[in-house]
Amino acid sequence: MKKRNIFEEIMGKTVAIVYAFEGEKAPGFKHYHIWKSDVISEWLKAIQDLKGLPFILDVRTFVEKAMANTLPNIDFVINLNCGSCELSPMGLVPSVCGFLSIPCIPCDTVAIVSGENKHMANLIASANKINVPEYLLPDDKNGIYRPLNYGSSVGVRKGCCLTNKKGIYQKFISGYDITTPMVYNPFKKTMDILPTVIFIPKSGGTEWFYSEEENISNTGYTRKIVKKLSPNIEKKYIKLANSFSINTFCRIDARFQCVDTLNETKLENLELSLQDIFFTEINPMPSIRLKNNEFFLSFSSINKSTDFYKVILELNEIIENVTLHNLLLACAMLSYC
Repeated sequence: MKKRNIFEEIMGKTVAIVYAFEGEKAPGFKHYHIWKSDVISEWLKAIQDLKGLPFILDVRTFVEKAMANTLPNIDFVINLNCGSCELSPMGLVPSVCGFLSIPCIPCDTVAIVSGENKHMANLIASANKINVPEYLLPDDKNGIYRPLNYGSSVGVRKGCCLTNKKGIYQKFISGYDITTPMVYNPFKKTMDILPTVIFIPKSGGTEWFYSEEENISNTGYTRKIVKKLSPNIEKKYIKLANSFSINTFCRIDARFQCVDTLNETKLENLELSLQDIFFTEINPMPSIRLKNNEFFLSFSSINKSTDFYKVILELNEIIENVTLHNLLLACAMLSYC
């Protein structure tokens, strides 16, 4: 008898894509980035790859239909209502999903409120025995300021503390920005680590950081894969994701403390250890785009040496072309089964 494919269970489901409408004027829907058609279309193709029925609607329509009890049967919701300046409206879609008992991808309101708030996230990371940069007084010039709830490096400032704004001011860690994508592994039945991405500034210096300007220009750095991550970091990261109630996919950002400038040779032999890693933030609602995106580079770097490779092989038995989006969607759906 042929072995049953684990992904058969989530084929043919109805999946709603709930996005921020560009013309929405309500204060609660203020965003940094309105989702463009190319982002929505990739999720749409992912649903079709899984033989599912897509249902696309904006946030206001979704909420109004939910309250009027006029929504069709929906098995899963993909929440693209992220990037808001305040946490309360960011929890709107998953809160409605929770009220209707519809699994929300990538996370619920608890993960948003605790993960997107940088002070709360730092406390939880510290409780999990992960290094967190020490907090500084406003008059200390050796720190970096991060707004409390913003994403995309908006408002991040080095060497100054904006005391009239809500945020955290911490010691600046000389070294390099790194980010580690995580995805639910249906074989392990827990979150799993994907290849870590390190940002190498073209200036080559260890004082560079991923700022709002760098995020927008996307030109002052290159992305490279870190080939070795210590087992201790992986265990801590998985435990951390669980602490935030994240069970689909997310991204953990950190600073790799380093005095020496990295070159290709050093990068090739680089192994990150727990004592050299300082937590920056966890992103429970990471941007998923093709090209020029950390998740995409990490996904493209998965090979036979990684545990996650057999998950891709399993999905490939059902879907001819495994992409980042249909993989994330399939694994996220299985995490709720």
